[in-house]
Amino acid sequence: MLAIRHDAFPFEAVRDLIGILRAMYSAARARGAGPRQLAAIGAIGSELRHAVELALEHEPGTLGHAAAWQRAEHATGRLADLVDCTTPLEPTLDAAARRIRELSPSAARESARRARIRRG
Repeated sequence: MLAIRHDAFPFEAVRDLIGILRAMYSAARARGAGPRQLAAIGAIGSELRHAVELALEHEPGTLGHAAAWQRAEHATGRLADLVDCTTPLEPTLDAAARRIRELSPSAARESARRARIRRG
């Protein structure tokens, strides 16, 4: 049974975890991780995204809001199972930096377009 929660959902923290998971997935794929590990990382990200969707749809003090919290906490526990004190952070940070450096041509065009709009 879900316990009703009246506290605000931690949107920023959950979005941070989703970003970390994206970088972890990219790093795992780059080092040749198997489909099982990639699926586990992807499933945690999906659960966190679903938690955000639920929290956006339901006000604090409702079952939907409590379900959002439960999903986020469950996903966070699953993420903790994937890493330990010996898990290197460098590959994940490298993957995140690579995603920033390697803008696709369409993303670069969009950035240029936004810059033109800001300049007027």
